[in-house]
Amino acid sequence: MRKPIALAVLLLAPSLTFAQSGAENVLPSRSQLYFRWDGAKAHRAEFDKTAFGKTLKGDTGKFLKELWAYATENIEQAIDQADPVAGGIFRDVIQALGHVSDGGVVLGVELEKVTPPKVNGLLVFPGAAGEGGKLLALIQKAAEAARADIKDAKVGRRLIHSVDIADGKGVYLGWWNEGEDAVLMIGTTEPVEYAKMVDAKQTGLVKHPLYKKVAGFKDYTTNVRAFFDMQGLAGVVEDASPEAAKFVDALGVKGVKSVTFVAGYEGIAFRNVLEVDIPGPRKGLLSLASTKTFNLKDLPPLPSDANSISASTMDIGKAYDVIYALVETGVKIFAPDKAQELADAIKAAENLIQVNLRDDLFGCFGDMAVSYSSPAEGLLGLGSTTLLKVKDGKKLMASIDKIVKNIPNQGFEVSLKKKMYKDVEINDLNLKIDLFSLRLVSFAVYKDWFILSGYPQGIKGFVLRSEGELPTWKADGELVKVLNTFPQKYTGIQISDPRGTIQGLLSFTPLLFDTINRFTVFIPNLRPFELDTIPHAQEATRYLFPSVTVTTDDGKMLRSVSRGSIGLP
Repeated sequence: MRKPIALAVLLLAPSLTFAQSGAENVLPSRSQLYFRWDGAKAHRAEFDKTAFGKTLKGDTGKFLKELWAYATENIEQAIDQADPVAGGIFRDVIQALGHVSDGGVVLGVELEKVTPPKVNGLLVFPGAAGEGGKLLALIQKAAEAARADIKDAKVGRRLIHSVDIADGKGVYLGWWNEGEDAVLMIGTTEPVEYAKMVDAKQTGLVKHPLYKKVAGFKDYTTNVRAFFDMQGLAGVVEDASPEAAKFVDALGVKGVKSVTFVAGYEGIAFRNVLEVDIPGPRKGLLSLASTKTFNLKDLPPLPSDANSISASTMDIGKAYDVIYALVETGVKIFAPDKAQELADAIKAAENLIQVNLRDDLFGCFGDMAVSYSSPAEGLLGLGSTTLLKVKDGKKLMASIDKIVKNIPNQGFEVSLKKKMYKDVEINDLNLKIDLFSLRLVSFAVYKDWFILSGYPQGIKGFVLRSEGELPTWKADGELVKVLNTFPQKYTGIQISDPRGTIQGLLSFTPLLFDTINRFTVFIPNLRPFELDTIPHAQEATRYLFPSVTVTTDDGKMLRSVSRGSIGLP
């Protein structure tokens, strides 16, 4: 039986032990980027206990297997008919993917210098060089098909294969077996020399403090571990280019020390923790983040059937200053003679639209953003609505009116269509190009909220809920229990229930494949899809539950903690 839905397996598979394996020993010792996904075989028992693991043991698992087989068989037949050699390669690729999904993948990238470039990136596929492994053979075939000048050399027991891929400019592609693991390398160090560094124990992450942090995480079994050493990368960029360093500093990236991520299993749930270490003053984009906390009671009235909710505090009013400072810094660095032209252009634009963007537009916003989706307001997320807290709604709407009225006609026309609903003015923003007209979005201001929705119905729903005429969303008992395990005050929260979306897609799936099957008589060798393998929509979701992500920010560490029934790192 072929592997079911390789991508799902790649994302959801269980973990290996915490200790550094042979794969980590091969990675550059000062890697700024590290990622490990452990593969499908390790801790299979933990995966099977999750809600999604239980789902795959029923009709849904059979459906995914049949869907994978159907797709690969038909693609394979089509390729075989066009080119039998290519069909064989496709089968080898599928087999190689199977080995990768079993053993996982490990990535390490180190940028040592910018000028001249000195960078190495390695992908290690644990167990992929063992019996039946096809990965390295495929790389070899691809290089031969490209008529590359492949050089082979022995380093210890390894046979190193390498290609100069930059015509003598010092960029190499290399591949070899490292015990049972397959290694693929691209970088400025010759693969033979890098293999010698491995033997000399000049590589490996065992001493890297961020590796120690993610490898030492013990709150639950992990299957994904990753880090991004922002400070290490910023130091390299700063040494190489003072101009680039200034722009990085303006972005605020320099204030981030590191980003770490771990994901895994805890009982029936997938868990993950993302931490962004920001020890210094926050500049640029980071200055938009707010440490102001809230809880569910502070949210505006949401639809009773909301299946996706996101809320966070941020200083929206600062956005203009931040964006302007970034653009200005970039211009001063890369085109200093144009700096005054930027200021003049913005001033001219403001004179044209008769609005001071900083004070009359951005300055009207508050410090909170909320978005949500509701099936009653649009299927599959099409009825998403965004709410932005406002400090001066009348001034904001007047500014938008001026902007739209004063945009000159440059082959297109922008206009507003206004209608009253109860005591609320709903605006539809329209775009007209020649005879083609398009309604873009609807917006309004009501009770200190700027409401932005794809259609007027989203605004009407918010008004009706605010006036008590429609029921509002409340966390059910199951969700309350989950939320009680998280911090009770936070700077951001996301709640998403996958069941409605999955049920909606599956309810449409029989019709889709039945339609496809009607055309199989016209397409040679295309077999009909087995409709009876499609699960009942409620069977596919009976074990699933809402996912919750809570973000806290103490001014030095931004931390997001998630718990869900479908684990997508």
